[in-house]
Amino acid sequence: MSTRTLNAKRNIIVGVLSNCLIPVFAMVVNSAVVKQFSVEYIGLTSTFSSIFEMLNLAELGFSSAIIVNLYKPLKENNTAAVRGLLAYYKRVYRIVGLIIGIAGTIACLLLGKLVGDTGTIHENIVVLYFIYLAEKIIKYLFFAYKEALLNAIQRLDLIKTVYIIVYFTKSILQLLSVTVLKNFYLYAAVTAVSTFCYYYALHILSKKKYGQYYPEGEPGEETKHVIREQVAGVSVSNLVGVSRNSLRSLIVTSYLGLHLAGQYANYSTIFNAVLGFFLVITKAIQSGIGNSIVSEPVEKNYSNLTKMEFLQNVVITACTAYLLCLYQPFMKLWMGEKLMLPEPVMMLFVLNFYILAMSEVRNAFFSALGYWWKAKWLFIAEALLNVLLLVSLGKLFSIYGIIMATVFTLIFVNYIGITNLLFREYFRIRPKEFYINRIIYTLITVVTAGACYYACSLVRPEGIPGLALRVVVCSVTWMILLPAILLLVKREYVKESVAFIRQILKA
Repeated sequence: MSTRTLNAKRNIIVGVLSNCLIPVFAMVVNSAVVKQFSVEYIGLTSTFSSIFEMLNLAELGFSSAIIVNLYKPLKENNTAAVRGLLAYYKRVYRIVGLIIGIAGTIACLLLGKLVGDTGTIHENIVVLYFIYLAEKIIKYLFFAYKEALLNAIQRLDLIKTVYIIVYFTKSILQLLSVTVLKNFYLYAAVTAVSTFCYYYALHILSKKKYGQYYPEGEPGEETKHVIREQVAGVSVSNLVGVSRNSLRSLIVTSYLGLHLAGQYANYSTIFNAVLGFFLVITKAIQSGIGNSIVSEPVEKNYSNLTKMEFLQNVVITACTAYLLCLYQPFMKLWMGEKLMLPEPVMMLFVLNFYILAMSEVRNAFFSALGYWWKAKWLFIAEALLNVLLLVSLGKLFSIYGIIMATVFTLIFVNYIGITNLLFREYFRIRPKEFYINRIIYTLITVVTAGACYYACSLVRPEGIPGLALRVVVCSVTWMILLPAILLLVKREYVKESVAFIRQILKA
């Protein structure tokens, strides 16, 4: 079995485990916070997270550029080059930590306007803010470069294992802080301490397993030039992420208040859990794709892309169907009917999930190639349009307009623009076949998920029995319908993809 295949398998196994356990821990803790305090506390922590994600622009995507540039020296066993990159990364990240600390302190002056009415929150929000700010700075001051190293070596399984252990411990301590001690300051402090423990554990683990790689020396001027160009591109790319996620959450809080922000955050927890589960596969193979790009011909990589797109859509369709059928029943069971959002809002969440998910395999190739700078004008256009639509549609259509703004820019700027650039610059062919396949895959998903939704609407029981019955009905429906449609319209792709999976399993 090749090292690339072995790492991908380990990454997928641990990734699936992580994305099954972490959301459960998060939901249990959120439930305790809402029960002991109120949903406004969830809205407040979500707002803080959005503010700090905006401050993270100071990082400029440096870690992504470093990981891409580590692929080649790791493959060539060029230990000196790896050490130089790690030293460079370590030095820059400490500067970034100081910048975020200063910017975060200044941003505190706007806290009252961003948060608005604190409702049932009795704690000093400035104190809470600085506790969470300290948690964000810790990442940059201590051992973040070790996480990038393990990522580039394709040992995401080690990263995820440490994360699961630390997150579980953190969740237990936070539950004790909320339910026994009833102290939200302690709840927040646990987050900061656990972040330090996570990065310190990665430091010890990487030192033990890959002790030959430590920060020493300096990368060459040519490498620095490439990194600076990539960092510039990633930083522009990060503007999109901020406008798409953080700004959207802040606008929800500013326009609609902490209560609705808390409801939105609860729906986002489920959304991110399912998206994270889906992303396990693409993250697990990200480094493998980077390795393939530097060692395989373009034609082979295009063939891999088409197979991965086909297999990706099988998983997307299942995830979309489950979200559509189970979102509302689960939220009713978890948080109660009073904290549920309307059905159309749920459907917009599902649409947002599908659009993000269908881009992931293509994004994996794009990131592995380091094409961020080439896409700078696309990123700027998407970020500006997203801000404009968020503000305008948010005022006109409330939460519906806020989510639709992101959906619109994702489709018409990000998906189409990045796809065209990837095919023009790397594959050097027209993406006609790619788009035709995507339209077919989308229709397959709509038919399958729609049939599942209709079948589940006939289920009458409520509560846990009703949820369990809907899981069964949804599973049976898509497992019968989806393979039949795929065999009908994409028989040749089914055969190729099955052979592709067998090849991977036997490698």
